[in-house]
Amino acid sequence: MNPGPQVVTHLFGKDFLPVTDTLIVSWVVVVFLVIAAKIIGSNLELVPGKVQNATELLLTSIEDQIEPMLPGEGRKFLPFIGTIFIFVGVSNLSGVLPGVPNPTADINTTLGLALLVFILMHFEGMRENGIWGYIKGFAEPVFILLPLNIISELAKPISHSFRLFGNIVGGGIIITLIYQAAPWLIPIPLQAWFDIFIGLIQALIFGMVAIAYIAVSKEG
Repeated sequence: MNPGPQVVTHLFGKDFLPVTDTLIVSWVVVVFLVIAAKIIGSNLELVPGKVQNATELLLTSIEDQIEPMLPGEGRKFLPFIGTIFIFVGVSNLSGVLPGVPNPTADINTTLGLALLVFILMHFEGMRENGIWGYIKGFAEPVFILLPLNIISELAKPISHSFRLFGNIVGGGIIITLIYQAAPWLIPIPLQAWFDIFIGLIQALIFGMVAIAYIAVSKEG
């Protein structure tokens, strides 16, 4: 297991805008998802085939997770939450491939995703409650709590990103240590199964936390 993202090249000269292996894999995942979405979206049929059926089932399942926390807005937030869930899920699963670094094992990737959620949640909070009404909510129930409420909000993207990053890296380290100490305990097929299971669960958790943050912000 690599100790962290490895710098492959730099975009503009030496030591300027480094491009890591995890960033390259993230770009590959994005391109793959865009192409897949284009192909599936351009071949929709009234009587869906297996691929369209699977896609519709996935999107419906994600919408069903959004709806209880954001009633009546499941379809509205499906593109954002669905994209995050699918990107994180595919990124996690890419780590199963030999020699392919896991993008979500890089704190830069998870922090970037968490910041997107952070921006959207506050935008939705201001849109729902008005800019002044939303800002005023940080001073409730008493004004003295304003600094603590601000710190609490700033901590959200940090905890959100570190939860995914820590679980992916931690799970990888544990599996690697067990495999090195006693490879007969976890054969390669079982190790891949653990990676797939953990990857999908962590994608679900990351998406659910994003939904919860948005829902809380809209309440003011």
